[in-house]
Amino acid sequence: MEMKYDDKYHLHLGYYENNCDYESIAYKRLSEDVWDIFFDFEQYGLKNTIEENELSLEGLGTRIFSIIGNDLTYETGVKRFEEWLAMQKII
Repeated sequence: MEMKYDDKYHLHLGYYENNCDYESIAYKRLSEDVWDIFFDFEQYGLKNTIEENELSLEGLGTRIFSIIGNDLTYETGVKRFEEWLAMQKII
C-alpha cells in the first residue's frame, strides 16, 4: 500500500544538544491518524540500521518510527526522536 501525505501537515524535529545537530521530519498520513517520522542516514554519514524493506522517500530518508494520533506536538516528537537517537547509539 502506498502511503500518501499532505505537505501542509509536517513537522521538523531536531536534536541540538551536546554538540549534535540531527533532524528528522514527521509527515501526517492522509488516510489515518498516524505520523511517520523520516531520517536521512546518508545526510549524516550514518549506516542505515532500519530494515531494507522499510519505506523510504526521496529527499526525506527512511521511516524510523510512527506516532499514532491526529495531532503531534513539537515537544512530543522531539522527545521520541531523542529516544530513538539514544536507542540507536547515535547520541
